[in-house]
Amino acid sequence: MLVLVTGAAGRIGAHLTRSLVRRGHRVRAFVLPNDPRAALIAGPGVELAEGRLEDRAAVERAATGVEAVYHLGAALTSRGNTDEEFFEFNLRGTFNLLMAVRERAPGCRRFAYASSDAVYWGGGKGSARYLPVDESHPRSPGTVYGASKLGAEELCLTFWRGFGIPATILRFTATADAAEILDPSGTFGPLLYLRAAIRALTPETSAGVVRLVPASVTPSAEQLEALSILKAFDDGTEKLLIQEDLVGRPTIHQRTDARDVGEGIVPVLERPEAVGEAFNIGGPAPFSAEEFVTYVAARTGLPVVRARLPTARAPWYVSSAKARGLLGYEPKRTIFDMVDEALARSKAS
Repeated sequence: MLVLVTGAAGRIGAHLTRSLVRRGHRVRAFVLPNDPRAALIAGPGVELAEGRLEDRAAVERAATGVEAVYHLGAALTSRGNTDEEFFEFNLRGTFNLLMAVRERAPGCRRFAYASSDAVYWGGGKGSARYLPVDESHPRSPGTVYGASKLGAEELCLTFWRGFGIPATILRFTATADAAEILDPSGTFGPLLYLRAAIRALTPETSAGVVRLVPASVTPSAEQLEALSILKAFDDGTEKLLIQEDLVGRPTIHQRTDARDVGEGIVPVLERPEAVGEAFNIGGPAPFSAEEFVTYVAARTGLPVVRARLPTARAPWYVSSAKARGLLGYEPKRTIFDMVDEALARSKAS
């Protein structure tokens, strides 16, 4: 089968591309122009197609004649995209692709859209209505990013109902490659390192740093209070951070290994019962900040501090039971496996 993968050089897209090729499919990999990560997927069975989602002509060329689509390309919060980019790339880009498939790929047998658990999350410290979050949980996004993913979901389902494009919605949780888990400057750094958390709350931090407060936004009183609390622990040396709420409960997280996702969503092509359905795609199990940080500390020797923060997020994790049952999705790599792998790689390099 000829499968178009947008965002094919991304953390999930690269693993998905390789998984599809291993199963005998041909992949047309839609990548950004001059993307250095494209080299990671180049090879037999992969046709590189450069372009941008906002370029209708490039999208039409990429979609011509394909038999299936995995639409992973998007603007992400982890890349520091703006609200305007969320709208343009996630909504308009998805519309461009759906139109291209409708006009140029009449034999398309599956259109899998990479959405996010952000469609459930009300923003800020917002807690879930219940845990684990399953596909019946109300979709009530509190961010422009979440709203853009929700809007794109509805576009996909509309093109299924109205034009017969067989759409499936895949709602990913926070997903990482193992090497990212221990990177202080990466997306997940502020959840583990004291100084990364301080940088994330500092609006004037230099470009390229993960931020919780965009440079254009005035920090809230809670964010300023959290920043003051964290700075009191900072003596200029690296420390690990256990974030707690104001009554001392460590935050609860969930992480998914990108390889588990890339391997686990291929069966969408083979399961007709997946059409018109939405699936949460999450990690094996939730974990507390205390479990995670204690594990890393035991293996790195870094000191640990605890901070009760007014910005601490309420527990958040999803159920992937529906994907396990209908798609055979089976995430295998825990957050602790990812830490071990990241440390082993750093020692080897």
